[in-house]
Amino acid sequence: MISSSTTTKKGFDPVPAGNHVARLYRIIHIGTVVEEYKGEKKDANKVRLGFELPNETKVFKEGDEAKPLVIDREFTLSMHEKANLRKFVEGILGVTFLDEEANIFDIAELMGKTCLLNVVHKKATNGNTYANIQSASPLPKGMTAPAAFNRPILLDYDNWDGEVFNTLPPFIADKIKTSQQYKEKFGDNDENANIPF
Repeated sequence: MISSSTTTKKGFDPVPAGNHVARLYRIIHIGTVVEEYKGEKKDANKVRLGFELPNETKVFKEGDEAKPLVIDREFTLSMHEKANLRKFVEGILGVTFLDEEANIFDIAELMGKTCLLNVVHKKATNGNTYANIQSASPLPKGMTAPAAFNRPILLDYDNWDGEVFNTLPPFIADKIKTSQQYKEKFGDNDENANIPF
């Protein structure tokens, strides 16, 4: 899973590799999209989790205050025992779910949770270096996270918020527009997606 804005060739440094104190501040339900893996196309219901790294800050624009770096990871929205999302959520919370618990867990309950993220670097064939979230674990005993910087952002189809949708990076918004849920909700009228409900 590739995080946003991490290519070195465009003048952006990737999030440093290693363990980082992190807070989940953004949950975006992408919806069901077509993905291709090993030559096969299949439908996958996707969700994107975004974290701020309060101890890794940068001044992005001269004159502005330093802001935390952010990093995302996209998952198939499944809490099956072998699903990556379930393992990741269990890592954040430091628990092992029973199947009946996992099946009713609301991902929105993770909003604002702090954890330790393990970030690894991967070099792509185009020469760019990307930072990827490999795993999550609870903060070690005695370690605390600085106060939240970004406001919580939640976007799902049951509680659609056009203002939130308008703030998304284009590559995320464009992917959402290809989803079955988006097409069912808005059809061909993209303008309605921008209206707060």
